[in-house]
Amino acid sequence: MKIGDSFAGVGTAATRVIEMYQPEDRRLFDDPLAYQLLPFGWRLLLRLAYLPGLRGAVLSMRERRMPGSLGGILCRTRHIDDVLQRSLAGGLDQVVILGAGFDTRAYRIAGMDRVRVFEVDLPGACEAKRSRLESVLGSVPRHVALVGMDFDRQDLGEMLSASGFQSGQRTFFIWEGVTQYITAEAVSHTLEFVSRVSGAGSSIVFTYVRRGIIDGTDRPEWMESFLAVAGKLGSPMIFGLDRAELEPYLLERGLELVEDLGAADYQEHYLKPVGREMDVFDGERAAFARVSI
Repeated sequence: MKIGDSFAGVGTAATRVIEMYQPEDRRLFDDPLAYQLLPFGWRLLLRLAYLPGLRGAVLSMRERRMPGSLGGILCRTRHIDDVLQRSLAGGLDQVVILGAGFDTRAYRIAGMDRVRVFEVDLPGACEAKRSRLESVLGSVPRHVALVGMDFDRQDLGEMLSASGFQSGQRTFFIWEGVTQYITAEAVSHTLEFVSRVSGAGSSIVFTYVRRGIIDGTDRPEWMESFLAVAGKLGSPMIFGLDRAELEPYLLERGLELVEDLGAADYQEHYLKPVGREMDVFDGERAAFARVSI
Protein backbone atom coordinates (compact mmCIF):
# COMPACT_ATOMS: atom_id res chain seq x y z
CA MET A 1 0.00 0.00 0.00
CA LYS A 2 1.43 3.34 -1.03
CA ILE A 3 1.52 6.20 1.48
CA GLY A 4 -0.92 8.17 -0.64
CA ASP A 5 -3.42 5.34 -0.47
CA SER A 6 -3.30 5.29 3.32
CA PHE A 7 -2.88 8.90 4.43
CA ALA A 8 -6.52 9.78 5.13
CA GLY A 9 -7.97 6.39 6.02
CA VAL A 10 -5.19 5.17 8.27
CA GLY A 11 -4.81 8.58 9.90
CA THR A 12 -8.51 8.63 10.79
CA ALA A 13 -8.36 5.11 12.22
CA ALA A 14 -5.30 6.04 14.26
CA THR A 15 -7.16 9.05 15.65
CA ARG A 16 -10.02 6.79 16.81
CA VAL A 17 -7.56 4.79 18.90
CA ILE A 18 -7.21 7.84 21.15
CA GLU A 19 -10.80 7.51 22.36
CA MET A 20 -10.04 4.14 23.96
CA TYR A 21 -7.85 5.94 26.50
CA GLN A 22 -10.93 7.71 27.88
CA PRO A 23 -12.85 6.23 30.85
CA GLU A 24 -15.81 4.18 29.62
CA ASP A 25 -18.40 6.63 30.94
CA ARG A 26 -16.81 9.50 29.00
CA ARG A 27 -16.14 7.76 25.69
CA LEU A 28 -18.02 8.88 22.62
CA PHE A 29 -17.76 5.36 21.16
CA ASP A 30 -16.02 2.02 21.68
CA ASP A 31 -13.69 0.83 18.94
CA PRO A 32 -11.53 -2.00 20.30
CA LEU A 33 -10.49 -3.05 16.79
CA ALA A 34 -9.18 0.36 15.71
CA TYR A 35 -5.67 -0.33 16.99
CA GLN A 36 -5.56 -4.00 16.03
CA LEU A 37 -6.40 -3.44 12.37
CA LEU A 38 -3.76 -0.77 11.79
CA PRO A 39 -0.58 -1.70 9.87
CA PHE A 40 2.43 -2.55 12.05
CA GLY A 41 4.22 0.78 11.60
CA TRP A 42 1.19 2.73 12.76
CA ARG A 43 0.65 0.45 15.75
CA LEU A 44 4.27 0.91 16.79
CA LEU A 45 4.04 4.69 16.37
CA LEU A 46 0.87 4.87 18.47
CA ARG A 47 2.29 2.61 21.15
CA LEU A 48 5.29 4.92 21.54
CA ALA A 49 3.35 8.18 21.21
CA TYR A 50 0.75 7.24 23.81
CA LEU A 51 3.04 5.98 26.52
CA PRO A 52 1.70 7.37 29.84
CA GLY A 53 4.48 9.94 30.08
CA LEU A 54 4.09 11.15 26.51
CA ARG A 55 0.38 10.89 25.70
CA GLY A 56 -0.64 14.26 27.11
CA ALA A 57 2.24 16.06 25.42
CA VAL A 58 1.52 14.41 22.05
CA LEU A 59 -2.17 15.33 22.18
CA SER A 60 -1.38 18.90 23.25
CA MET A 61 1.07 19.27 20.37
CA ARG A 62 -1.53 17.95 17.93
CA GLU A 63 -4.12 20.39 19.22
CA ARG A 64 -1.72 23.31 18.81
CA ARG A 65 -0.88 22.32 15.26
CA MET A 66 -4.39 21.28 14.14
CA PRO A 67 -6.93 22.89 16.52
CA GLY A 68 -10.19 20.97 16.73
CA SER A 69 -9.18 18.22 14.31
CA LEU A 70 -9.21 15.54 17.01
CA GLY A 71 -12.62 16.61 18.31
CA GLY A 72 -13.98 16.76 14.77
CA ILE A 73 -12.99 13.20 13.89
CA LEU A 74 -14.15 11.73 17.20
CA CYS A 75 -17.52 13.50 17.09
CA ARG A 76 -18.23 12.70 13.46
CA THR A 77 -17.43 9.04 14.21
CA ARG A 78 -20.01 9.01 17.00
CA HIS A 79 -22.58 10.84 14.89
CA ILE A 80 -22.25 8.44 11.96
CA ASP A 81 -22.44 5.50 14.38
CA ASP A 82 -25.72 6.89 15.72
CA VAL A 83 -27.22 7.44 12.26
CA LEU A 84 -26.16 3.94 11.20
CA GLN A 85 -27.69 2.35 14.29
CA ARG A 86 -31.00 4.17 13.76
CA SER A 87 -31.05 3.03 10.15
CA LEU A 88 -30.31 -0.58 11.12
CA ALA A 89 -33.17 -0.46 13.61
CA GLY A 90 -35.48 0.73 10.82
CA GLY A 91 -34.48 -2.16 8.58
CA LEU A 92 -31.69 -2.43 6.00
CA ASP A 93 -30.59 -4.92 3.38
CA GLN A 94 -27.16 -3.53 2.58
CA VAL A 95 -24.56 -1.08 3.90
CA VAL A 96 -21.97 0.47 1.59
CA ILE A 97 -18.96 2.23 3.13
CA LEU A 98 -17.29 4.41 0.50
CA GLY A 99 -13.63 5.14 1.16
CA ALA A 100 -13.74 2.67 4.03
CA GLY A 101 -10.05 2.70 4.92
CA PHE A 102 -9.66 0.93 8.26
CA ASP A 103 -13.23 1.64 9.35
CA THR A 104 -14.44 -0.99 11.86
CA ARG A 105 -18.20 -0.45 11.86
CA ALA A 106 -18.85 -3.72 10.02
CA TYR A 107 -17.26 -5.57 12.95
CA ARG A 108 -18.22 -3.56 16.04
CA ILE A 109 -21.75 -2.22 15.46
CA ALA A 110 -24.50 -4.58 16.67
CA GLY A 111 -26.63 -5.90 13.83
CA MET A 112 -24.11 -5.33 11.04
CA ASP A 113 -23.59 -9.07 10.71
CA ARG A 114 -27.22 -9.39 9.59
CA VAL A 115 -26.78 -7.21 6.49
CA ARG A 116 -24.44 -7.36 3.53
CA VAL A 117 -21.61 -4.82 3.93
CA PHE A 118 -19.50 -3.50 1.04
CA GLU A 119 -16.31 -1.66 1.99
CA VAL A 120 -15.05 0.35 -0.99
CA ASP A 121 -11.59 1.90 -1.17
CA LEU A 122 -8.45 2.06 -3.28
CA PRO A 123 -7.06 -1.38 -4.15
CA GLY A 124 -3.95 -0.96 -2.01
CA ALA A 125 -5.99 0.06 1.02
CA CYS A 126 -8.32 -2.92 0.58
CA GLU A 127 -5.46 -5.38 0.35
CA ALA A 128 -3.81 -3.92 3.46
CA LYS A 129 -7.09 -4.22 5.35
CA ARG A 130 -7.68 -7.75 4.11
CA SER A 131 -4.28 -8.73 5.47
CA ARG A 132 -5.01 -7.22 8.88
CA LEU A 133 -8.50 -8.76 9.08
CA GLU A 134 -7.06 -12.18 8.33
CA SER A 135 -4.40 -11.66 10.99
CA VAL A 136 -6.77 -10.35 13.69
CA LEU A 137 -10.05 -12.18 12.94
CA GLY A 138 -8.76 -15.17 11.00
CA SER A 139 -10.56 -14.14 7.81
CA VAL A 140 -12.72 -11.42 6.31
CA PRO A 141 -16.20 -12.00 7.85
CA ARG A 142 -18.71 -13.57 5.47
CA HIS A 143 -21.04 -10.56 5.56
CA VAL A 144 -18.28 -8.22 4.33
CA ALA A 145 -17.00 -7.67 0.78
CA LEU A 146 -13.86 -5.57 0.25
CA VAL A 147 -14.18 -3.71 -3.05
CA GLY A 148 -10.98 -2.19 -4.42
CA MET A 149 -11.49 0.69 -6.88
CA ASP A 150 -10.39 4.18 -7.86
CA PHE A 151 -13.32 6.63 -7.54
CA ASP A 152 -11.96 8.86 -10.31
CA ARG A 153 -11.28 6.12 -12.88
CA GLN A 154 -13.58 3.13 -12.30
CA ASP A 155 -17.34 2.71 -12.31
CA LEU A 156 -18.77 2.27 -8.82
CA GLY A 157 -21.83 0.36 -10.03
CA GLU A 158 -19.79 -2.17 -11.96
CA MET A 159 -17.38 -2.77 -9.09
CA LEU A 160 -20.16 -3.18 -6.52
CA SER A 161 -22.27 -5.43 -8.74
CA ALA A 162 -19.29 -7.70 -9.28
CA SER A 163 -19.07 -8.06 -5.49
CA GLY A 164 -22.75 -8.97 -5.01
CA PHE A 165 -24.44 -5.59 -4.53
CA GLN A 166 -28.18 -5.68 -5.36
CA SER A 167 -29.87 -2.63 -6.88
CA GLY A 168 -33.30 -1.67 -5.58
CA GLN A 169 -32.70 -2.82 -2.01
CA ARG A 170 -32.86 -0.69 1.12
CA THR A 171 -29.28 0.50 1.40
CA PHE A 172 -27.38 2.78 3.76
CA PHE A 173 -24.28 4.53 2.40
CA ILE A 174 -21.48 5.93 4.55
CA TRP A 175 -19.06 8.36 2.94
CA GLU A 176 -16.81 9.72 5.68
CA GLY A 177 -13.79 11.95 5.15
CA VAL A 178 -13.65 11.33 1.39
CA THR A 179 -15.39 13.97 -0.72
CA GLN A 180 -12.68 16.62 -0.22
CA TYR A 181 -10.10 14.33 -1.84
CA ILE A 182 -11.89 13.59 -5.14
CA THR A 183 -13.09 15.62 -8.10
CA ALA A 184 -16.40 17.47 -8.26
CA GLU A 185 -17.43 15.15 -11.10
CA ALA A 186 -16.69 12.06 -8.99
CA VAL A 187 -18.68 13.44 -6.05
CA SER A 188 -21.67 14.24 -8.27
CA HIS A 189 -21.59 10.89 -10.06
CA THR A 190 -21.38 9.01 -6.78
CA LEU A 191 -24.38 10.80 -5.27
CA GLU A 192 -26.36 10.25 -8.46
CA PHE A 193 -25.44 6.57 -8.30
CA VAL A 194 -26.71 6.34 -4.72
CA SER A 195 -30.10 7.78 -5.68
CA ARG A 196 -30.34 5.72 -8.88
CA VAL A 197 -29.64 2.23 -7.53
CA SER A 198 -31.17 2.42 -4.06
CA GLY A 199 -34.57 1.13 -3.02
CA ALA A 200 -37.25 2.85 -0.93
CA GLY A 201 -36.00 3.89 2.51
CA SER A 202 -32.35 4.15 1.44
CA SER A 203 -30.12 6.96 2.67
CA ILE A 204 -26.59 8.30 2.85
CA VAL A 205 -24.50 10.07 5.47
CA PHE A 206 -21.43 11.89 4.20
CA THR A 207 -18.99 14.53 5.32
CA TYR A 208 -17.94 17.56 3.33
CA VAL A 209 -15.47 20.41 3.77
CA ARG A 210 -16.52 24.03 3.35
CA ARG A 211 -15.51 25.46 -0.03
CA GLY A 212 -13.69 28.33 1.64
CA ILE A 213 -11.25 25.82 3.13
CA ILE A 214 -10.53 24.43 -0.33
CA ASP A 215 -10.18 27.68 -2.28
CA GLY A 216 -8.41 29.51 0.54
CA THR A 217 -11.00 32.26 1.04
CA ASP A 218 -11.90 31.05 4.55
CA ARG A 219 -9.04 28.85 5.70
CA PRO A 220 -7.40 28.87 9.14
CA GLU A 221 -3.67 29.48 9.05
CA TRP A 222 -2.80 26.12 10.57
CA MET A 223 -4.35 24.30 7.61
CA GLU A 224 -1.75 25.59 5.17
CA SER A 225 0.89 23.15 6.39
CA PHE A 226 -1.65 20.33 6.71
CA LEU A 227 -2.81 20.77 3.11
CA ALA A 228 0.77 20.93 1.90
CA VAL A 229 1.63 17.64 3.59
CA ALA A 230 -1.58 16.00 2.33
CA GLY A 231 -0.72 17.05 -1.22
CA LYS A 232 2.82 15.69 -0.99
CA LEU A 233 1.45 12.36 0.25
CA GLY A 234 -0.86 12.12 -2.74
CA SER A 235 -4.11 13.18 -1.03
CA PRO A 236 -4.70 16.85 -1.95
CA MET A 237 -8.00 18.43 -0.89
CA ILE A 238 -9.77 19.56 -4.07
CA PHE A 239 -13.56 19.61 -3.44
CA GLY A 240 -15.77 21.60 -1.09
CA LEU A 241 -19.39 22.74 -0.70
CA ASP A 242 -21.06 25.75 0.86
CA ARG A 243 -23.70 24.93 3.45
CA ALA A 244 -26.25 27.20 1.78
CA GLU A 245 -26.06 25.27 -1.49
CA LEU A 246 -26.17 21.80 0.05
CA GLU A 247 -29.94 21.22 -0.07
CA PRO A 248 -30.47 22.22 -3.73
CA TYR A 249 -27.26 20.42 -4.70
CA LEU A 250 -28.62 17.18 -3.24
CA LEU A 251 -32.10 17.63 -4.71
CA GLU A 252 -30.60 17.90 -8.19
CA ARG A 253 -29.04 14.49 -7.59
CA GLY A 254 -32.17 12.76 -6.27
CA LEU A 255 -31.53 13.17 -2.54
CA GLU A 256 -33.49 14.98 0.20
CA LEU A 257 -31.48 16.58 2.98
CA VAL A 258 -32.58 15.43 6.45
CA GLU A 259 -29.93 17.05 8.64
CA ASP A 260 -26.62 18.85 8.35
CA LEU A 261 -24.49 18.89 11.50
CA GLY A 262 -21.30 20.71 12.42
CA ALA A 263 -19.11 21.70 15.34
CA ALA A 264 -21.78 23.41 17.45
CA ASP A 265 -24.12 20.43 17.09
CA TYR A 266 -21.39 18.01 18.08
CA GLN A 267 -20.63 20.03 21.18
CA GLU A 268 -24.28 20.05 22.21
CA HIS A 269 -25.17 16.45 21.36
CA TYR A 270 -22.03 14.56 22.30
CA LEU A 271 -19.46 16.44 24.33
CA LYS A 272 -21.55 18.37 26.86
CA PRO A 273 -23.60 15.30 27.99
CA VAL A 274 -20.40 13.52 29.10
CA GLY A 275 -18.68 16.59 30.50
CA ARG A 276 -16.00 16.73 27.81
CA GLU A 277 -14.37 20.01 26.82
CA MET A 278 -12.80 19.84 23.37
CA ASP A 279 -12.45 22.16 20.44
CA VAL A 280 -14.13 20.88 17.28
CA PHE A 281 -12.99 21.96 13.83
CA ASP A 282 -15.85 23.84 12.14
CA GLY A 283 -14.58 23.45 8.58
CA GLU A 284 -16.16 20.02 8.09
CA ARG A 285 -19.81 19.02 8.38
CA ALA A 286 -21.85 15.82 8.13
CA ALA A 287 -24.97 15.62 5.95
CA PHE A 288 -27.64 12.91 6.18
CA ALA A 289 -29.96 12.58 3.16
CA ARG A 290 -32.70 10.21 2.03
CA VAL A 291 -33.14 8.92 -1.48
CA SER A 292 -36.08 10.52 -3.28
CA ILE A 293 -38.38 7.83 -4.68
